[in-house]
Amino acid sequence: MHDSSVALVWGLKPGGDQWNAWLNLAIAAEMTDRPLSEMDACVPGDASRALAWAHSAGVGPGVDVATIEEVLRSHETFAEELFDTLLDRLGFPAASDPEAEG
Repeated sequence: MHDSSVALVWGLKPGGDQWNAWLNLAIAAEMTDRPLSEMDACVPGDASRALAWAHSAGVGPGVDVATIEEVLRSHETFAEELFDTLLDRLGFPAASDPEAEG
């Protein structure tokens, strides 16, 4: 996993009360002892790989990589909301509620 990806998924790794309390790149840099500039430099490549992943799943044909970079540089605090935003911007359809469908 690339360093900037830590900003997106870091909140999924720690247990207890910490899991949903993070992150943006600045906080990720503090938590991993990595310079923010080093993490930020990985964002374009990570955004391109995320978009390629979406394309391989058949979504995101009109999505610009700059849009994904913007999400990865977000100051969103909660990993869940950032992940939802990333999936939305990549063009994935919204999840359906199986209980509502049944």
